Amino acid sequence: MSLLLLLKRATTHSLGNLALLSRNKNSAASNYDFDKKKSEYFNPISGRTTFVLTNQVLSQDEWTPEVFKQRQTLLVDKLTNTWQLYD
Repeated sequence: MSLLLLLKRATTHSLGNLALLSRNKNSAASNYDFDKKKSEYFNPISGRTTFVLTNQVLSQDEWTPEVFKQRQTLLVDKLTNTWQLYD
C-alpha cells in the first residue's frame, strides 16, 4: 500500500478534516476536491455559513494534511478547555 493511500486513510475521518454542513450539502459534496467544495458548498452568498467551525475552513486557501492537523490540534484544545478534560 502506498504512503499516500495510508495517509489518506488515516486522515479522511479525523476531527481536523471534518466540516459541518447540512445533510443535503454534505451528501452532495462528498468526494469533490477542496476548491469545488469551498466554492459550491461552503461559501453561501453571504460569505458565511451557519456553522462557525465551517467558516474557519472558508478562510483556508488550501486543504492539506498539515492544515487539518493544525486545525485538529486547535479543536482538541478548545474541547479540552470547554469540557475541562484535563489530566
